Amino acid sequence: MRFNHSNKHIRDAIRYAESKNWRVTKAGPRAHIWGKLWCPRRARDGCRTQVLSTPRNPELHARDIRRYIDRCPHTGNNITINNGEAHYESA
Repeated sequence: MRFNHSNKHIRDAIRYAESKNWRVTKAGPRAHIWGKLWCPRRARDGCRTQVLSTPRNPELHARDIRRYIDRCPHTGNNITINNGEAHYESA
């Protein structure tokens, strides 16, 4: 993991996303969000979600991040990653 969020619950959710082959991009210094999470599908129709820098309830935000990752149709057993490219097999 290249980036560390200041909250431990959100940091764990980001690690969870990375374990599911999601990419993390950090926002710029003047952004209102901490960063974005991108699903393994590297196309326009891929899923993405924002990671807030100071959410009102960090534990709920971390839970929502995990839930979003689990509901992504591109994150599953039918994906193989070769040289950074995701390849999908029909189910």
